[in-house]
Amino acid sequence: MRVREVRELNADDLAAKISDTRKQIVEMRFHLAMRKLESPAKLRNSKKDLARLLTIQTEQQQQQQQQQQQQETQPKATATAVAKKPAEKKPAAKKPAARKQPAAT
Repeated sequence: MRVREVRELNADDLAAKISDTRKQIVEMRFHLAMRKLESPAKLRNSKKDLARLLTIQTEQQQQQQQQQQQQETQPKATATAVAKKPAEKKPAAKKPAARKQPAAT
């Protein structure tokens, strides 16, 4: 599949495609161990396809998180801004007087 086609998939279809690719890789590893795999390049290409799929899935998740954060940080049109009073300073606590040490005799 081309990257453009994968990017057009929704989250559910993408997850299904990832699952299918993982199953293919497991089967290919089995066939490779049994010396029945026609070409090891197929296994390598499947691994690369899986990496592409996972990368696109991560990008989509990050994009959704950014959109949610933007929606949360946008001020509401109905809310009015209320000026906050500056915080009042508390008086500093007095330090206890230092004790005098007895003179050495």
